[in-house]
Amino acid sequence: MTRFPLKFMMVAAALALSGCASMHSGTTQQVKVSSNPVGATVYTAVKTTDSQGNESVTNKVPVGVTPLTVTLSRKHGALFVEKAGFAPTEVALTTKMNPWMWGNILLTSPLSTSIDTSTGAAREYDPGEYMIDLQPVAR
Repeated sequence: MTRFPLKFMMVAAALALSGCASMHSGTTQQVKVSSNPVGATVYTAVKTTDSQGNESVTNKVPVGVTPLTVTLSRKHGALFVEKAGFAPTEVALTTKMNPWMWGNILLTSPLSTSIDTSTGAAREYDPGEYMIDLQPVAR
């Protein structure tokens, strides 16, 4: 008789501590990136702003050449696209709420919602495909 309450408590704790969106859609997403012209290098990077409002881009990591499909953490906010002879372009990645978050809101606990928010699983890239028109540099 004493095992039932223990099993019930373990299942309840697992549900309360799980992140529904994290479990069902993960913390990464595939995003398609194309450019005009093709052959541009795509980078992930960290963009920061100092106390005087000056922006800088650090930790640039190349992820491929357009066209490509790249797997990104749902926490990225932008991609950077560069090609010789064209102006470097920042692409803001827009997101919407991941529909699996309703599972957290309706079926589990506020703690699981915070887990999905902290891992990035609460959001999904929308659209999941980006077309970048690069602008030629004036000579």
